Amino acid sequence: MKEYVEGSVNILSKVILKTVSSNETFLDLAKKEKPEQVPKIIKSLHQVHSQQLMEFEFHTINEKSENNLHIIYFHGGGLCLNGGLPQWMIINKWVKGTDAKASYIIYPMIPHYKTKEIFEISYRIYEQITTLYPKDKFILIGDSAGALVILSILQLIKQRGIKKPELNILLSPWIDFTLSNPDMTLYMSKDKLLSISRFVGLNAYQDIEDSNELLFPLNYEYDENIHIYTGTNDILYPDMLLFEEQNPHIKLKVFYNCPHVFMLLPMKQSDIVHKDIISSIKLLSND
Repeated sequence: MKEYVEGSVNILSKVILKTVSSNETFLDLAKKEKPEQVPKIIKSLHQVHSQQLMEFEFHTINEKSENNLHIIYFHGGGLCLNGGLPQWMIINKWVKGTDAKASYIIYPMIPHYKTKEIFEISYRIYEQITTLYPKDKFILIGDSAGALVILSILQLIKQRGIKKPELNILLSPWIDFTLSNPDMTLYMSKDKLLSISRFVGLNAYQDIEDSNELLFPLNYEYDENIHIYTGTNDILYPDMLLFEEQNPHIKLKVFYNCPHVFMLLPMKQSDIVHKDIISSIKLLSND
């Protein structure tokens, strides 16, 4: 089910997009990454409970919430770059609006891991959280590559029969790792953040064909509760249209003239998305 919303990019967001855009590949940028830390402002606003599965951390805030709602967040970044303050600030917004717990996952990434292991370990972190908080209702949210992680671990959750999330929210999701949709080229001039060239080299780390359990999301039929938010100025947009055609019960909300992961930018359309997300999460508390 598709819904279209008018949109535009304000001056401040254009400046931010120009600042963060780059011609460097995700792999080149990954070489400069340092271990990810919880931002100081989040530590000043919340008590953060940091835990590990193997060497991979997940950080939980608002643990004293009594409404049993629990957001689990997977950040974007081409499966090889850290998340950061923008993601934490929208998590903070959702927590304020819902009083949910929220866990931020620092999952394994390329080039140290290939996709099969990234998705397997991410599944195991989710499983660990469901064990630690057995009474909670879980909401998985991810932006860009984080959404690809979610779509992959949903397959493992269903096949292995563990507790399912109540809701899955994908922000400008990267759905097809192969980037093989020819319609992507129609959006290249509109996308001020992504280009096909930025993904160069990542395909060498794709090995889910070696798994007996995982399929590419476009080759899998989902029956989970999935909401997608996206903009039309995004080279990944054509795959989202394909995904919705194959899974017509999914809610796809499209904002004209908005860029990749615009929900992380200070825009009026971002506010619409966050109000939607908060309303959808709060509905779960009544179930």
